[in-house]
Formats: sequence, structure tokens, C-alpha cells
Amino acid sequence: MQEDVTMLNNIRRQAQSGANSVRAVFDKAQSPAFRSALRQQLQEYDRIYAEADMLLAARQGKRSDISQVRKYASSLSSKLRLLGSSDTTSAIAQMMLRGSARGLREGMQNSRKIAVLDPKVSSLSNRLLQSTQANIEQMQQFL
Repeated sequence: MQEDVTMLNNIRRQAQSGANSVRAVFDKAQSPAFRSALRQQLQEYDRIYAEADMLLAARQGKRSDISQVRKYASSLSSKLRLLGSSDTTSAIAQMMLRGSARGLREGMQNSRKIAVLDPKVSSLSNRLLQSTQANIEQMQQFL
């Protein structure tokens, strides 16, 4: 049971981090197709976060979010990287690719080291990994 709670908090933080990253750069995205891709990713992160939150509440587990400092630092870093960029779409896509790759790596490590027993938690973890992989493939189109 504790492993499920740990995994759900990892899923929540990963989805929260992904959603925060998208929100930090969304207004800088100029291409309608690119904005649509980012909006789609944001919606999926929000759905995964909500589902993890619901499963965590059902287990009466303590919630763990990303820190406000990390959230602010990520947002500031994204904005600074875009300052001198002439092609914001490509610059944002590169940032999103790096973040998604990091998230995919962390998710895979968590899946290997945390023994999840509940099929719903395992399924949600796999959904996050698949979504992150799809985000990587989607962002490659905008480089």
C-alpha cells in the first residue's frame, strides 16, 4: 500500500511538473499547430494528475507536490531561454523534449524501484510513460 502511495505521488509530481512547463511557455508559442499540441499535452497532464490525486485520496495518502521554488525556477529558466530566440517554436520544442526525456527517465526508474501492487496505479504509471513518449515524438516535429 505504501508503495502505491509513493508511486502516486511520483506520478502527481511528474504530471504537475509537465503541466507547469507547458503553462510557462504557452503564451510564447506562436504557431497555431504548436499551441494545439501544447494544449493537448497540458490536458493529458491535468487528467493524469487528477486521476493520481483521486487514487491517492482513496488510499488516504499524504499528498506531495513539487516545491514552489522548483516551480518558479523552472518557469524563470524557460522564459530566460526564450529571450534571445528568433524561432520560439523550435526553442520551446527543445525545452519540452529535454523535460519529457527527463520525465521519461524518472518514470522508468520509479517503475523499476517501486513495487506497485494495485493494477490501477500501475496502469496510470504506464499511461504517464506512454504519454511522455508521445509528447517527445510530437515535439520532434517542431524542431
